[in-house]
Amino acid sequence: MKYSPVANALKLIGGKWKIMILDSLLSKHMRFGELKRSLNGITSQMLSKQLKDMERDKLLIKKVSKVETLNTEYSLTEFGKSTVPIVKSLIKWGTFNKKKITKVINNDVALSESSFLQERVIDLFHDEIRLKNLQRKKQI
Repeated sequence: MKYSPVANALKLIGGKWKIMILDSLLSKHMRFGELKRSLNGITSQMLSKQLKDMERDKLLIKKVSKVETLNTEYSLTEFGKSTVPIVKSLIKWGTFNKKKITKVINNDVALSESSFLQERVIDLFHDEIRLKNLQRKKQI
């Protein structure tokens, strides 16, 4: 199997939500509810899954503290912070191309159902890759 830096990086930070989660955590630690509010449209179940995946992949750390109540806070690890140039480049690119991007998005509104299906296929593909990796680890 040929090593592909882009493919491997996308295995860790690809998908609809992970880059946005990284962006939200760039400047501060956040609790689950804060993260959910900052990510317009994400479900609690999807956020929970993404956070677990990112914690497993050493991109973020989950800190549970008990002050008066149980508080769970998420923050980037040093490895997670190494994505800062990627996130900032996307912000810069998105800002520079705002008009073009908005036009494309507005033209694609009618295709939103197919976009959802494409994202679902990609999620299933990522799940299949993870399953194969787990199976390989068990064989070793």
